[in-house]
Amino acid sequence: MRRITIIALSLLVTALAAGSLRAARDSIKSDQYFPELQGDEDMRVIESKKNMLSSGISYGVWITPTFMYQETPQSTLTSLTTTFRVWFKTYLWDNSFLYVRGKDTYTWIISDTGAENYSDTNVLDLDIGYMAMASKRREVDFSAGRKYFVLGSGLVLDGRGDGAEFNFYSKYISIMALGCWTGWLAKDDNPYGLSDRDISTGAKRVFAGGKLSTTWFNQTLYLFGLAQFDFGREYYNKKRMLTAAVAGNETYFQYYGQRSRYESQYYGAGLEGVIASGLSYAGEFIMERGKSYLSGYTIRKDILAYAGQFRLDYYIDVVLKPVLQAQYAFGSGDNNRKDYRAPNGNEWAKDRGFLYFGTFVGGYALKPLLSNLHVISGSLSFSPFSWSSIFQLKNMTFTAKYIYYLKYKTWAPINYGLDATRPDRHVGQGVDVALRWLLFSDFSLFCNYGWFKPGKAFGYYYDFVQNLTYSSRSERHFVMAGCNISF
Repeated sequence: MRRITIIALSLLVTALAAGSLRAARDSIKSDQYFPELQGDEDMRVIESKKNMLSSGISYGVWITPTFMYQETPQSTLTSLTTTFRVWFKTYLWDNSFLYVRGKDTYTWIISDTGAENYSDTNVLDLDIGYMAMASKRREVDFSAGRKYFVLGSGLVLDGRGDGAEFNFYSKYISIMALGCWTGWLAKDDNPYGLSDRDISTGAKRVFAGGKLSTTWFNQTLYLFGLAQFDFGREYYNKKRMLTAAVAGNETYFQYYGQRSRYESQYYGAGLEGVIASGLSYAGEFIMERGKSYLSGYTIRKDILAYAGQFRLDYYIDVVLKPVLQAQYAFGSGDNNRKDYRAPNGNEWAKDRGFLYFGTFVGGYALKPLLSNLHVISGSLSFSPFSWSSIFQLKNMTFTAKYIYYLKYKTWAPINYGLDATRPDRHVGQGVDVALRWLLFSDFSLFCNYGWFKPGKAFGYYYDFVQNLTYSSRSERHFVMAGCNISF
């Protein structure tokens, strides 16, 4: 009875809190850089084919208040975000279940020196809601509804959508196929936007793909493909032509209402496994093809871009349980591309800038997009009280990481076009420190700190909006702290 009362009160609070559905652009995708903080423990359990429900009903509540401080050359942002989730899971028939989770996110912008006007925002959305079923021997499973879709390492695709997923498991091969639509997500909770129009109306994209994998001697080889189709509405006016340029036999027309449709295909291969006791690895290579519009024109050019990641982990079974990790990642760039998130950021010729729809964690302070960049890092994690028999002490973990950044193309910038604009490959270096502390089974704390020191590729730039000149060589700092409370 007590738990039912808590659920009822929680739902009432969520309904009362769901006012405005507007959200600041920076807060829409804030947790994509910290997937380990999303608190989806129950979701990971029920998604496993080995943990299908056989009977019963379960439900719960998560509350995650998070404080964030971010200092960049353009602004200093301080905010407090509280995410409230209510989830429900019920047995349907043998090896099948229904899972539903609602989410309400309230963001209080305490201060933001980079914005003249800002306000509190609240976003209410159906976070997850799908049905899953499996065959009697669980060699086949199927799920449909709103859920997380992940392909490969999660770089190409790692996020929510409305669709279906099919899995087939056998002794020699496994096959996965997926398809999802993003247009029904609340626009302020839609992470797939590239253009300003996507952000204002909610990105309308279809993802369709699959993966083929095989495992032998603790090694797994996989191949995958993904196609992304952009159905966002575009507005342009042929009668209001701004300029026209002629190059060879082609005429490039520039209009008011820039076209921004971006359609891409991804082909990847990965290998992961165990080399020896405590030593594991994972690597992935991706090629991107497709079409994108030139900036300011109605002509589209081919996309030919690449990305890759490699990670080596070494777990040492001694006191403090240390884990050493070395990681390298790269994303291709283009001297003619000025923004590595804009769908029409390419200004001339073939588009070689890598754009993706998944997750890449490359440093808390810089928050780099894996485009026109090499990222080299090494980290150490350990549990200082792993030897203790006291629950509140032994479940504490510290992580420290050093990161070094280099450009892929010397003459092109990184991120959104304002970072590392000088023709020098040295982007800079950073340090991340993180604390994870599970005090009780239903209460945990987390804290992240990030520091970034710009390199010679950073200089000065002029902000036309605020009519100010900034030094982009200032150090950047980032702090994020909060807790997870579950009922």
